[in-house]
Amino acid sequence: MDFEHVGNAPCLELANSVPDRREEGDRDWLGSAEIADGWARSLDLELASTPSGRDLADLRAFREDVFETFTAIASGTQAPQRSLNSITDAHSRGLRTRGYRPSGRGIVRDWPRMWDVPSLIALFADSALKELTGDRLDRVKSCPSCGWLFVDTSRNRSRRWCSMQTCGGRDKALRHYRKTRD
Repeated sequence: MDFEHVGNAPCLELANSVPDRREEGDRDWLGSAEIADGWARSLDLELASTPSGRDLADLRAFREDVFETFTAIASGTQAPQRSLNSITDAHSRGLRTRGYRPSGRGIVRDWPRMWDVPSLIALFADSALKELTGDRLDRVKSCPSCGWLFVDTSRNRSRRWCSMQTCGGRDKALRHYRKTRD
């Protein structure tokens, strides 16, 4: 299975683990342990063991809080407090189990080499808080075609779609078709 990554931030890759937010269906890259393992590997995250159904449910629930938070931000509205609380709570839990360690003259996050789901949630919570408190927040956008979230890293902030190859190309083709049909 091919997993596309366009978010430019780990937390947005998590939010985008539903292939098309605008389509009804049961496609979900976190829907089964096997697919979730492939998705994690595509992000260079190796799972320590097969996630349980409960672990996957926790990860999906956290994903929805991240999606809800950043969708609100992309639309120019205030993020829901409940979703923000979920992110900060996950970050706090992660700090209790995966804190910091000395590195040279500073410190770094003590991330594992092999990931369990609670550590993955902590990683994505850490990423979400970095985006929420960083200088790229005004660049978070939502693709009008599929609903995926991304940080617009273009120089002039003109990126409109998650990917020109998929949604951008589809939108351009549709506009061309409508023009030639009229």
